[in-house]
Amino acid sequence: MHPEPHITLKTHLLKVARKIDHLLSEVIFLQRDSVVRICSACEAPCCKRVQYLFDEKDLIFAKVLRRNGVPRRKHKGRGCPFLSPTGCILTPKARPFVCHRYLCSNLKEEMARQDPELPEMMSEKIRMLEDLRGRLWQEYLQV
Repeated sequence: MHPEPHITLKTHLLKVARKIDHLLSEVIFLQRDSVVRICSACEAPCCKRVQYLFDEKDLIFAKVLRRNGVPRRKHKGRGCPFLSPTGCILTPKARPFVCHRYLCSNLKEEMARQDPELPEMMSEKIRMLEDLRGRLWQEYLQV
């Protein structure tokens, strides 16, 4: 007897989401020191220039891993609603993917100062995450 196709797809979705989760942990670890140094001291953080950043892939990722969904916060005005005077109130894994993907020039310079190979390593991991997120999206549409 073969398993039902939707069960196999759901199992595969979970595997892809876990790969994303693992790779995201690596990205967070690699950029953590630079983010702490640069973003906390930034006079014009990118977070102040954006609005709601969670996309469909972020929502699917949270749903597949059965996380508590995407945080919601009433906000009027510009800037990320999760930005407080002391920085982001979300844990790194709860943040939308764009917050990990976007590396401003100051952040890239700080990473290169720490390790000249770090910016390219980050770019490669982010490309891999983009690919996995695309796969998750495509496979989710088949469920």
